[in-house]
Amino acid sequence: MLPGGEMLPVYPDVKPNPLQNANLCSRVFFWWLNPLFKIGHKRRLEEDDMYSVLPEDRSKHLGEELQGCWDKEVSRAEKDSRKPSLTKAIIKCYWKSYVVLGVFTLIEEGTKVIQPIFLGKIINYFEKHDPSNAVALHEAYVYATVLTTCTLILAILHHLYFYHVQCAGMRLRVAMCHMIYRKALRLSNVAMGKTTTGQIVNLLSNDVNKFDQVTIFLHFLWAGPLQAIAVTALLWMEIGISCLAGIAVLIILLPLQSCIGKLFSSFRSKTAAFTDARIRTMNEVITGIRIIKMYAWEKSFADLITHLRRKEISKILSSSYLRGMNLASFFVASKIIIFVTFTTYVLLGNVITASHVFVAVSLYGAVRLTVTLFFPAAIEKVSEAVISIQRIKNFLLLDEISQRTPQLPSDGKTIVHVQDVTAFWDKTSETPTLQDLSFTVRPGELLAVIGPVGAGKSSLLSTVLGELPRSRGLVSVHGRIAYVSQQPWVFSGTVRSNILFGKKYEKEWYEKVIKVCALRKDLQLLEDGDLTVIGDRGATLSGGQKARVNLARAVYQDADIYLLDDPLSAVDAEVGRHLFELCICQTLHEKITILVTHQLQYLKAASQILILKDGKMVQKGTYTEFLKSGVDFGSLLKTENEEADQSPAPGSPVLRTRSFSESSIWSQQSSKPSLKDSAPEVQTNENIPAAVSEESRLEGKVGFKAYKNYLMAGAHWLVIVFLILLNVIAQVAYVLQDWWLSFWANEQSALNVMVNETENVTEKVDLAWYLGIYSGLTVATVLFGIARSLLVFYVLVHSSQTLHNRMFESILRAPVLFFDRNPIGRILNRFSKDIGHMDDLLPLTFLDFFQTFLQVLGVVGVAVAVIPWIAIPLIPLGILFFVLRRYFLETSRDVKRLESTTRSPVFSHLSSSLQGLWTIRAYKAEERFQELFDAHQDLHSEAWFLFLTTSRWFAVRLDAICAIFVIIVAFGSLILATTVDAGQVGLALSYALTLMGMFQWCVRQSAEVENMMISVERVMEYTDLEKEAPWEYQNRPPPNWPQDGMIVFDNVNFSYSLDGPLVLKHLTALIKSKEKEPFLFTGTMRKNLDPFNEHTDEELWNALTEVQLKEAIEELPGKLDTELAESGSNFSVGQRQLVCLARAILRRNQILIIDEATANVDPRTDELIQKTIREKFAQCTVLTIAHRLNTIIDSDKIMVLDSGRLKEYDEPYVLLQNEESLFHKMVQQLGKAEAAALTETAKQEYFKRNYPDITHRDPVVMNASNGQPSAFTIFETAL
Repeated sequence: MLPGGEMLPVYPDVKPNPLQNANLCSRVFFWWLNPLFKIGHKRRLEEDDMYSVLPEDRSKHLGEELQGCWDKEVSRAEKDSRKPSLTKAIIKCYWKSYVVLGVFTLIEEGTKVIQPIFLGKIINYFEKHDPSNAVALHEAYVYATVLTTCTLILAILHHLYFYHVQCAGMRLRVAMCHMIYRKALRLSNVAMGKTTTGQIVNLLSNDVNKFDQVTIFLHFLWAGPLQAIAVTALLWMEIGISCLAGIAVLIILLPLQSCIGKLFSSFRSKTAAFTDARIRTMNEVITGIRIIKMYAWEKSFADLITHLRRKEISKILSSSYLRGMNLASFFVASKIIIFVTFTTYVLLGNVITASHVFVAVSLYGAVRLTVTLFFPAAIEKVSEAVISIQRIKNFLLLDEISQRTPQLPSDGKTIVHVQDVTAFWDKTSETPTLQDLSFTVRPGELLAVIGPVGAGKSSLLSTVLGELPRSRGLVSVHGRIAYVSQQPWVFSGTVRSNILFGKKYEKEWYEKVIKVCALRKDLQLLEDGDLTVIGDRGATLSGGQKARVNLARAVYQDADIYLLDDPLSAVDAEVGRHLFELCICQTLHEKITILVTHQLQYLKAASQILILKDGKMVQKGTYTEFLKSGVDFGSLLKTENEEADQSPAPGSPVLRTRSFSESSIWSQQSSKPSLKDSAPEVQTNENIPAAVSEESRLEGKVGFKAYKNYLMAGAHWLVIVFLILLNVIAQVAYVLQDWWLSFWANEQSALNVMVNETENVTEKVDLAWYLGIYSGLTVATVLFGIARSLLVFYVLVHSSQTLHNRMFESILRAPVLFFDRNPIGRILNRFSKDIGHMDDLLPLTFLDFFQTFLQVLGVVGVAVAVIPWIAIPLIPLGILFFVLRRYFLETSRDVKRLESTTRSPVFSHLSSSLQGLWTIRAYKAEERFQELFDAHQDLHSEAWFLFLTTSRWFAVRLDAICAIFVIIVAFGSLILATTVDAGQVGLALSYALTLMGMFQWCVRQSAEVENMMISVERVMEYTDLEKEAPWEYQNRPPPNWPQDGMIVFDNVNFSYSLDGPLVLKHLTALIKSKEKEPFLFTGTMRKNLDPFNEHTDEELWNALTEVQLKEAIEELPGKLDTELAESGSNFSVGQRQLVCLARAILRRNQILIIDEATANVDPRTDELIQKTIREKFAQCTVLTIAHRLNTIIDSDKIMVLDSGRLKEYDEPYVLLQNEESLFHKMVQQLGKAEAAALTETAKQEYFKRNYPDITHRDPVVMNASNGQPSAFTIFETAL
């Protein structure tokens, strides 16, 4: 654990892995797992019950090993000037350990080939049955013993082999994930533009899973052909040339299957593209759910998702039909092969005998599995893995950021020196982001950077950080950097770990940091103080608190250089002043500080001021220099009026500076409903809706109801009844075909016996009759087999679609609280992983289970029909099996659940790291986040390891049951030799042998179906969430409603959840007759302004002109059709806010709520926005929620809230006259000059509003339309 960092999940005294010192016997039979099953039987398994990861399976160890191979491969490729191949690196890393496992495959497949020979010897004994011959009987017993020994060898070897290959797969996957995460932390910003968070998460969730599967089948690529050759030779010895006919069918089926496989993977990649798009859109819908609900855009987004989903489903259906054909062909292949073989055999004039028939059947059975299932599966999985490796390789080859080590100069002096720097975010654009910038900051200096929106202020910081590559010029940074991003970022963990960020906890320093960052009171109000866990998206902090935590993190680092990107905009004036004076001016006074800000009142304290515009430096100097040289900040930026005596000359407008909180996209998604950001910041405890709840893990069995609902969602119940009948008929035809062969052989041998008594001529049975029926049964088997496959897929894919639509509908109708309580990842998981299961794996598994289940029934039925008393030992075996299955599932279900709950943190850690990428890199915390990631991975590996081993534990025991069954059949038929004939023994024994793999496959699939039904249950759980009020009311208002925006609060109490604390208390107010949240959707600019094409281009351009964005957008390559990067990150925050304002103008809303809107906008733009709001929304009610006094002094009324209670509500001037009022005190805190200026403005406004005929001293530019709506301000106090 890192000292005081408490970032790594703490493993309470890790349980050592019992496998490490288990003996051979225990390893073979997986006895070492017994204690775990005992625990699982008694109670629910928890994370602490899991065994720790084996040292060689640790994420760090594996990742570094593979990374080493990959780095070597990259450098070798550069030497040979070719493209590096990830496949080569993987092979180089893992080939040795994997080749050893090939020996297992060899022994196992060899045993499968030998088995049928001994089966033939036993049947032979029955054909020549002579009760008096003791020698023959002894021989038969020896053969039976060899046969059962083979069966036991298979049972044991198979599972050891499987366990080891799956472990190999796990290691490869873990190593890959480690590398992907490591790469994600190093991506350059250009590369970030080429990929999205969604894509990276997809690499981690889907692509790497291919490695788990590919290792299982890889060995069959060589074992398959080898085995086929051996079997052909044996068959030739057995039935001569006609075996070639059967082998020919096998060989024809192979390319057919690989053809289907190829088609399938092409569908797969198309489906993947649609799925990506759907999940990306879903991500935006869930992230921007507030805006969608506010604009009532649900319908339109629903259409968008439905459209994407429809495309995806059509592809899924076609690939499912292909899969159905594949399964069906696998099911009927053996029937066709045997049919062809024996038809040829008989037509060539040979006589059918039981031993020939069943040896052939068993041999074909052995080779068929390998050739038609494992070999094509190997090809399919390998081709899928190759595509995934390609995708991962492309990601691993993206540009990395150049690793900058902070240079500490020899004399230990820190400095930031930037000279003639020009830099581009986008290499292709002509206009540089920054042009010819030069400045130097030494310790103890504060450089303030100001400038209009999009001037490149944040880009300037990113150049110093090394995030923005410079095309020319010199940037030398000596010293350790601390960075505060414009959009506050917190990761999941405690508040303390967010501040410490891996440094040691030093109480005094920590307390001091908390104090200067104005967090003390906030922390007192949190239940667990600074040990409160902040959820997935910092769910329990307001935007302002997050901003202060970010600042505290920087201060605590005690670095040399501080880059502060507008940290003061998310807090109110008082707190802002506190932070500026105590934190920036005092605590950091010996440091190098670069502050980007919009608050011009702080410029006096800066040692130098840098004014940027369009990436160029307009001016640089000190405050006094600027004043002396008569530089009017106003002309550059529009700024505060200095001392009151400098009040503006007549004719010049009163300037209002103002700056609004950064309602950044992230803080928007994460903070509580947006009003909360502005509800009293201090009263945190009041704003915490129920913290993120633990993800519900359903207990116990999957109920019958779930299956019923699942099937009924896909089709009418009549269809389902028909489906079940179809399955049964197909199985009956399947068994009858084999039975007919054995009947034929028996009739033939009976004939032979009769003929022999008269004279020595072999008489043939009536060929046409036997062959005819045989052909008929074969055709029936094939047709029914195919029909049922397709029908099952049709029904199940449809039910997946229906359930997805119901869930989506229900999510859209869920109240906002639901989205605060459940992190994005959890909701998205339902849409990606669970729906993915239902589209893809569940139908396949379901059909597979049903087929094998019916086959098992067929096998047992045949055995009982041949030797009725087999039923007696079958009963205890059956009971044993059911007890075992229940016992196993108790533990296995928990293990599976642990596996899926330990998987989530891996993803949320990745996506939160991507959000805070700059911060992590600035603090050089990559190593630590990598360790955290490895810890999450190891936790998941613990669960995965248990998942693999518990299923093997069970499988070994199942196969033991089957082996006992084979022994009973073999020895039972020998004991009862007189009562049975050869054909029946052949049928029963050859069927019993197939039971070996099949029975346990059947049970595994049944457990798998149950496990996947959990996905169905999770989806169903989201199909009936509590709903908000209906979207449309029955009695609709007239179309021109509302004529004027009146808002009435009548004794309102408000809390975020039913049981949550009140955030507003007894609020009563009447507001006589905007909204703004800079959230952009991925897509074109046009889609952002007008998602549903309701306006003409001209209207769009007009709206953009009004918010001064026309030029900026005309410069873009595609103008209105330019694609925005994910969540609009290629626009500055200020520009995003302007886009949102344009959106509001287009919609002509009657009520406008400005939630600290222009936080990241410079005063000049701010002025424009104010003007726009006054003109465009003259007839509207405008609610401004603000921390800045100068922004709101000209409102009609001001409402001061404290701790959710209404303290004051009146015109600004009236409030200022009362010296006791809170508002008066707040204004006084700004300092004399500012206070005087504000009071003056308030006075003018007051007179203009109430006595318009008295012309007051200064003409004020103001829109005094008669229907002057009220501009109304909610104000909050803090500290």
